Amino acid sequence: MNQFKITTDPAGLNQALFEVTHGLYVLTAVHGGKMNGQCLDAVMQVTNAPPRIAIGVGKKSLTHEMIAATGKFALNALDRTDPRCPDVVRRFGFQSGRDVDKFADFTHIAGENGCPLLPDSKAFWECTVIPELTVDLGTHTLFVAAVERAGTRADGDPLTYNEYRKTMRNRR
Repeated sequence: MNQFKITTDPAGLNQALFEVTHGLYVLTAVHGGKMNGQCLDAVMQVTNAPPRIAIGVGKKSLTHEMIAATGKFALNALDRTDPRCPDVVRRFGFQSGRDVDKFADFTHIAGENGCPLLPDSKAFWECTVIPELTVDLGTHTLFVAAVERAGTRADGDPLTYNEYRKTMRNRR
C-alpha cells in the first residue's frame, strides 16, 4: 500500500474523488419564462431499460430551482474537439445565472421539453424527473429522470471532467 497516498481528511478525500472518471456536461432548465444552464459532472446512467439517468445538483443553484419547479431538464455533452469548448465551460461554469443571462447572444435551440439544447454538443438528453426517486442529499439533490428524447452527432468526442481539470481549467 506504500504506492498510495492514504488520506482521511476532507481535502484529501476531495482530491482523491477527482480520480473518478466522468464527463463534463451543460445542464439546462427553464421556468417562468427564463432559462439557465450550468456545468455539471455528477451524471450517471442508472438503467438502460427504461432509459434513466441520475444527476446530482447543488441546491443553491438557479438550475436546481428550475428543475425542482418543473421536473424537466436537458443535459448536453460537451465536445472536446470544438474549439469553443473552453468558452462554453467559462460561460456555464464560472458565473451565476442569478447575475447574468447565460444564453444572451449564445446559439441554442429549444428542445421538445422547452429546455435549451446546445447544437454544438456531442450529444443531448431531454429528461423528466421521477419524483418518487428523487433523493435529498443535504447540500444537493439527486434527481433520477427518465430519458424522453436524445440526440447524438457522429463527429466529436465527449469532454471528460478529468481532461477538463488537466487542460481546459488552465485556459480560464
